[in-house]
Amino acid sequence: MTVVLIRSLEIFRAVVDTGSFSAAAERLHTVQSNVTAHVKKLESELGAHLLERRSPVVVTPAGRQLLGYARRIVELHDDALARFRPGGEPLGELRLGSMETTAAVHLPGLLTALSRRWPQLSVHLRTGTSGELIEAVRAGQLDAAFVAAEDAGDELALRPVFRERLVLVSARPLPAMPARAELLRTPFLAFRQGCGYRRTIELLLAERRVPAPRIHEFGSLDAIVGCVSAGMGLAVLPASTVEQYRQRFELHTLPLPAALGDVTTVVATLSAASWSQGLEVFMESLPEPAPWDAAPARRAG
Repeated sequence: MTVVLIRSLEIFRAVVDTGSFSAAAERLHTVQSNVTAHVKKLESELGAHLLERRSPVVVTPAGRQLLGYARRIVELHDDALARFRPGGEPLGELRLGSMETTAAVHLPGLLTALSRRWPQLSVHLRTGTSGELIEAVRAGQLDAAFVAAEDAGDELALRPVFRERLVLVSARPLPAMPARAELLRTPFLAFRQGCGYRRTIELLLAERRVPAPRIHEFGSLDAIVGCVSAGMGLAVLPASTVEQYRQRFELHTLPLPAALGDVTTVVATLSAASWSQGLEVFMESLPEPAPWDAAPARRAG
């Protein structure tokens, strides 16, 4: 396997991951014409059409077949170089996924410490719902993802990392859980389907015999918190996330019953046998989850 072909596979992978030739060029610190030339070279050598040049690009069946090989070859190449370099410092990319709440509260310190210790390891972080992130790990698009899930199938390994306590969030004080009549007319603000906290809303309302909850979908955590503070509706979020916003917004919370409110954030990965050196050092840096009695205290008000 020549260095040139490995570079072509790396570029092909970047085009698929970013969805465009220009974004791949930016990620790899090269020019778009170079990206185009490498993809054309791959297509010529393999005698196959790999990508439909659209916005975003569309991977053909042949391209999808090559993508799995490309990911493994590039990762093995980077891993081999790292392991035989003096000091064995990890190289290449670490592709992580996270729920927005986890990214906002838990990851800044964790990723900063990782970057300082392993400066040659390039970290790419993508946020989304637990369902989306699990599928991305399963498809090989992410190396690991922080999700709220108890089960993700036999092909994925789940490691508990953070304990969370969910609270009902409102613009006004919540001395007790709102009555059923109020819940029937009150909208909730949440992420799209696939979000574990949205599922908690649905379970909470089902327990209180609210058959068709009104849920407004938002694409960002800032938007949810801002609109809750403005009185648009209620939300269910981790208590640690709400604390991050109390200096900017007037927010009131009520702890959910433990059966619904005590959740564990896990890291989902493929089997350890497939891990790159970068993923290995990342997994080694993760904290052990605190016991429930050491988790942040519940706070009402």
